[in-house]
Amino acid sequence: MRTINLLAMFAALVPCGFTQVAQNPKLPTPSQALIDWSQQQVPQPVEYDTQKHPAAQTFSGMIVKSGEKYVLATSENVSYELDDQERASQFEGKQVQVTGNLDKSSNMIQVRDIKAAT
Repeated sequence: MRTINLLAMFAALVPCGFTQVAQNPKLPTPSQALIDWSQQQVPQPVEYDTQKHPAAQTFSGMIVKSGEKYVLATSENVSYELDDQERASQFEGKQVQVTGNLDKSSNMIQVRDIKAAT
């Protein structure tokens, strides 16, 4: 009888051991995965073309309508065309600061932002 009890207890415990192993597979820790991944990376230099992406400038003046287009008229009597006519129309007759890139060949500012002058 004792042997039967021991066999029954052993039979009951054996499946629990297998179940625990199946439920907890060995996975790499997040830090190990990060180390393995980062060791596989190859650094690539990033080239920044200042001709394509020049630094933005800020221009001050008044938005006025010249013919059918809105332009920025500065105190130096220089007018710049603005590529964002919709945004410029909201500031007609107002002193503003326009941030953007000047295309010197067309005298047009590629507008990033327009805000009322303070």
